[in-house]
Order: sequence, then C-alpha cells, then structure tokens
Amino acid sequence: MTLFEEATSYLEAEGYSVVTADRRSGLVKAEKAGIGGMSDLITVWCPAYDDAEELRRNEGTLLHRFKEDSRTDGLKFLLVESTHGLSAGFRPQARAAYDVEVRVPIQFFDSPFRWDNAAGKTQGTAALELRDAGVAAARRRTQQPYERVSHGQEGPDLLAELERRFAGTGEWQRPIVLVTAPAGSGKSMLFKSLFAGLHARFMAGKKQQRRGRRPLPLLPEYLSTANAPALRPMVDAFMQTEYARPTNPAAFEWMLTRGYASWLLDGLDEVISRDPRFFEYIDDIVRRDGHPRILICVRDSLLGTSPSLRDYLADAHDQIDEYRLLPWPRSSIADFARIRLQQHDQRLLSVVDERPNLMALCGTPYYAELLATHVGDDPPGEVPDDYSELALIEAATRSILRREYDEKGLLTDEIGLEDLLELVTEIAVEEVSDGRDRGVDVAFIDEWSDLYLADLDDEARERIAGHIRQLSLLRGALEHNRVRFAQDVIFEYFIGRRAIALFPVSPGPFERLLGWRRFPPDSIALRLLSHWITQHGAGEELLLRLTQAAGHPIAFHNMLQALIALPRCDALLRKAPLERQDLSGLVFTGIALRDVSLRGANLEATRFVDCDLTGCNLADAILAETVFTGTSHATLPQAGFGDLARFVSVRLDRRKVESADAFVQHIVAKGGRARTDDPCAAAQQLTGVFRKFVRPTGQGRRNWLDAKAVLTGKRYIDDPAALVTAAVQAGYLTPARGRARYERTTDDHRYAEMIAYVKDRRAAPGITALLDAVCRESGCTHAPGRQLAGNP
Repeated sequence: MTLFEEATSYLEAEGYSVVTADRRSGLVKAEKAGIGGMSDLITVWCPAYDDAEELRRNEGTLLHRFKEDSRTDGLKFLLVESTHGLSAGFRPQARAAYDVEVRVPIQFFDSPFRWDNAAGKTQGTAALELRDAGVAAARRRTQQPYERVSHGQEGPDLLAELERRFAGTGEWQRPIVLVTAPAGSGKSMLFKSLFAGLHARFMAGKKQQRRGRRPLPLLPEYLSTANAPALRPMVDAFMQTEYARPTNPAAFEWMLTRGYASWLLDGLDEVISRDPRFFEYIDDIVRRDGHPRILICVRDSLLGTSPSLRDYLADAHDQIDEYRLLPWPRSSIADFARIRLQQHDQRLLSVVDERPNLMALCGTPYYAELLATHVGDDPPGEVPDDYSELALIEAATRSILRREYDEKGLLTDEIGLEDLLELVTEIAVEEVSDGRDRGVDVAFIDEWSDLYLADLDDEARERIAGHIRQLSLLRGALEHNRVRFAQDVIFEYFIGRRAIALFPVSPGPFERLLGWRRFPPDSIALRLLSHWITQHGAGEELLLRLTQAAGHPIAFHNMLQALIALPRCDALLRKAPLERQDLSGLVFTGIALRDVSLRGANLEATRFVDCDLTGCNLADAILAETVFTGTSHATLPQAGFGDLARFVSVRLDRRKVESADAFVQHIVAKGGRARTDDPCAAAQQLTGVFRKFVRPTGQGRRNWLDAKAVLTGKRYIDDPAALVTAAVQAGYLTPARGRARYERTTDDHRYAEMIAYVKDRRAAPGITALLDAVCRESGCTHAPGRQLAGNP
C-alpha cells in the first residue's frame, strides 16, 4: 500500500470525508464536522519519490504546491517515508511560510498515549501502571518455559519468544497468538513484562522515525468506565483513557490491520464468558485486508469452560498459534530462589529437594512464592514432611490475614482469626452464588460484619468493617461498590472450605453451593473437597450426591470432577449416571474406564489422558474437539462408537481428525470395530454449515459468521458455495447488507428446523427441498444408512 493509499484510508477511518484524492500528484484533502457547525479540514501531500535524492531535488516543486494551497484552512502535512535527504532549511520554511508540517508515517498514523513522554510522576492509567509494573517485573522474573502447541515445540522462555515474534517485521501466517496457563503460572508477570519491553522498543523506534507497532493493552480495569461488560465498549474506554487525542474505533482497527499497532489482551476470562460477541469482533478484524497481530492470554481452564472460546478455536484454528506455559523445572526454581531469597536461596532448595511433592508444586510460580515466603522468614518457618498443596495454601491464607492485624490495626479481641476466616468464607460464597461474575456488594460485607461484631459499639464496627472491605485478599470488581477476590486460588480455597463443611451434614446446601458455576478442572475448591473425601473414605457418599444431582448440570459437573480426582475412582464411575450428561471440558487422567457407559454424553473438549477405554461405550456421544492422548489413544479402538452420528472432530495425541470416515478408518486400521451411517455428501455439507451456527447439543452458537468462514472446513461436495446459496434461498441464512458475512435466520420456525437437523438429523420439508436442489445423486433421500467405511 502506498503512502497516498494509507493516508486516504486512514483519514476515512478517522471519520473524514475525502473531497480530493489526486493519486497522480499525491494530494489528499478531507473534512469532517467540527465544533459549532464548522468543518475540520486537513490537507496531506504524499509525493511518490523513489529515493532521498529525488525528494531533495523536488523541494522547490513542493514549496510551490504549498504556496498554491496557502489560502486553504485547516491542518497541512507533507507525508514522506523518510526525512533523510531534506535540506536543513526546507522544514522550517514549509512550516513558517505555509503552515505545513513534515511527517513520516509513524508520526502521522500513530495515536500517542497521553503519558508516552511524561517526565516524573504522572496521573496513573491502567496502561501506565502496567508499563511500570512490567519494567520492575523484568528485573526479577524467572524464565518461563513453554510449549508451542501448534508446532509441538518447547522452549526455555516464552517472554523471549514473544518479544522475538512481536518485534519481527515479517508477516505472521497466523495473526493470533493464544497463551494459556494454569492458575498461578505467572501469566500476568509474562504479560506485563512483554508490554513494557514492546512499548520501550516501539518508543525508541519512533524516536528514530522507524515504522513500528504500538502495543495496545486491553485489561479488566477498562471495564470500570465501559458502558457495558463487553469487548467493543472496552475498546472505547481504553481509547478515552489512554490516547492523547480523540480517536474512534475505526481508526483503532485501522492501526491494527495496517501494521501500526499490536493488540494485547489479558485477564479477560470474565468478559469472554459474558460477551457473546467477543470473538466475533476479533474475527471481524482478523479477516479484513491487512496483517493484524493479536495476543490473547487466558487461564487454560477456559478451554474447557467457555463454549465461545472452544468454538472460535475450532472455527479459526488456521488463524491461531497456541502457546502453553509449562511448569518450572528445578533449574528455574533455583533461579527464582536466588532472585527472591538472595543469600537464603538454599533454604528453599533444601526443602524442595527433600520433598518431591513440593518440588512438583513449586513448578507453579504462585506456590513457589508461597513457600519462599514461608521459608524466607527469619527464623524460617518449619515445613512438615507431608506438606501438601492445600496445607501450603491454608498456611499462606492465614499468614496473609495475620498481616492484616499488623497493617490495618485489627485487634484479635475484636475479631479473632477464625471469625475473620469465616467472614471471608461468607464473602466467597456470596461471590460464587451471584452466578454472574459481578463480585460482592460492599453492603453485604457490612451486614455480615455487623453479625460478627455485634458486641462492639457502632464506631468500632464501622472501623473494622471498613478494614475488611480493604483486605488485601480482595480487589475492586467491575461494578461500583463491589469487590471480588484478587486471586482465583484463594477464592476457590474458601469455597472448598465451605464445601467440606456442608458435605457431611447438608446435602441440599452442598448441591446448591456447587450448582452456581462450573469450576475449572484444576480448581482448588474441588481438589480440597476430593482430598477431604479421600481422607474420610466418603467416595460412596459422593457418588450418592452425584446421582441425586443428575438433573442439575452444573452441580453434577463439579461433583464429577471431584469424584474423578479420587484414588481408585474406577469402580465408582461404573455406577455413576454418566449417560447423556454434559461432560464437556472434563479431564479424565489415568482412569480405567473399562465398561463405563458414556452413551449420548456431551464430550466437547473433554480430555482422556492415559485412560483405559477398553469396552467404554461412546455410542451417540458428541465428539467435538475431544482429546485422546497416551494410553487413551492406544486403547480407543477397543471402545464402542455406535454410528458416530454426532461426530465433529477429535484429537489423537497431536493429530486432528475432522471427519467420521477418517476416524473410522483409523479405528479399523488399529484393529478396532467402527462404522458410520452417514447421509449423502450434500447433507453432510449442510450439517457442517449449520454447525457453525448451532452446537451439536442444539444450543445456539452464533448469529452471524464471515462469508469465508462459512465455507471453511471439510468439503463433501465440489461446490459448497452453491449449497450456501440454496440455504439463503430457503430462508435459513441471510447475507448481511454491505458486509461479507451471513446471518442465521431470525424466523423461529426455520431456526428450530436448523436445530433439529444439527442435533438429531431430522430434516424438515424445507431442508429436504434444499438438499434436493443441491444433491447430484439421482433419487437420493439424503438420509442416514449409507455405510462409508470400516463396517464390522
């Protein structure tokens, strides 16, 4: 794209109407409505000179052009690729005589932050605080090993890898980098360090007038001023907060696609779960002309709990390069100990070297920090031989609350530590029971504080309640006058405490507690519950509770996660009511699932790691991004599959299989028995198209999709576009006006027909007529029963 084309499209994105666009002379004039009914005018000259020498030879010609336009009002710019070669007097003369400023692209197109060049103390914004925190973090961070999932490669430090990629000038084959990490793995440390480094590099390059990409960080903090808890309003809030001059979303998107910005998103798991159009917006940007670079950092459990993230990974896998943070090895723990404890580093190393369980725990930076705090005391705290993850968290939580007594002036005779623990537990239960990720109203904290402090006078109650609202365990929530837990690990620890208290005595409240939200597979709350049940031999009791919760999907899901974490849970699973349940996102690890029936279950994004699947009944189960690795992959041919009517895709170790036919061929080749009873090619193609709008479970997936994305995926017929056209003519899809995308029907009857077709293969007369128009097989009924491969 030439400078002339860049300037024209940029001004249009900024809301200007281009009134003159003379490509030959490189002149662009534009205007837009200003204050008081006046128009803001801008004139840009973009001469197409081949080199600096030619630019210098034409200085006189340029000054003559400026003189011809000297009576034109508004801003005036000369836009050149480089000022190298201009004479010393040209720029002062252009400015003094004709009000023309000379700019290179990075000066003209970049939208500066208001704090870019501020000296000393400035009013803090989220991005400025992130930059400062990143500068500090970079000096004390430990290398973070990673796996590049898309390529099966591992490396020693993800920060160095991402800095290399974002600093490079070459085009990315995949515009989105997705970073996943378990809770406590140092994702935030990585993000802030990356932003600080990229911003410093960008500013240094801009000073030297080099083109570059300004890093644009999007964080949860911007939700406090956004007009809705969604991605687009957050972008508006970001621009209003950080930019030095007014900029609109179209210009923000222009910078992303034209190589002047990179977009970095972190900590938006909550927004992803609440904004159904989160990935629609990202996909819209990615599929435009240009070369955007986008980083999305999320907790890895979101892969299992967020259908919208799973859908986007499935639909846009060719656009995404996934990285996963790996646990610290012993060498990284040693580096951390040296940085964190300095001359006392051997205290930590001697503890973990003597206790393999703690060595494994300290592979997670959060736990390494907890243990370092414990052993770094002077004198160091003693570490029992059986110190567990849960004991470590409990000790750390108590230590944090004890510090509150010293720092906030709380008195143990006013509110004891055990009472404070119970009060914080009530806050955690209130947060989980809200069900909408809004945090806890401070009025709730005040009410419960009054109950625990009933013996104190009003002044003391108010003082202590104010301290409790400001506990370091809590932070401000997205909504005003609400707080939430600062760390997921601590929040889930308190939920686990309450679950253990309720489990033996209160089945109803226990089920309600676990029925508010789905906890991730690595949830501390559920691991704490599993640990207690194991110690008390209460597995059969948990199975009974699981059976009673069969009609309550969220509680069932959470109880099942706790059950599969029990040692020797195999026998319990054979008696569990797993058929036709939603098991999506669960992780089965090292379990003998021999003769366990998962018939009709939803296994979207479910992972089977080193499980024995001999005799496991998977008939009529939804297999969509379902993962079988290790022993699970090896024993998979010995499972039962039925006719694979609800097959979408699976991953066999690192290999992705996207058709039932290919899956059958794999199973048969490994000595197993499987078959498919598929409809005709046109019917399969229509299923693939409809599945982009409706999930295999029959739930809605999205309302619209980019036109190119509608046609991606496996081709069953030679011309999928003809089938899409027929779907439009039949009223199931609608082309969006002025946009290269399709929207699903808004007619409830037609939409119900789409759902029935995706979920149960039931073809309404309208769908049958559509297939009749597309199918090339004479007399075809388009119905199942056509056995493709691998029949036993």
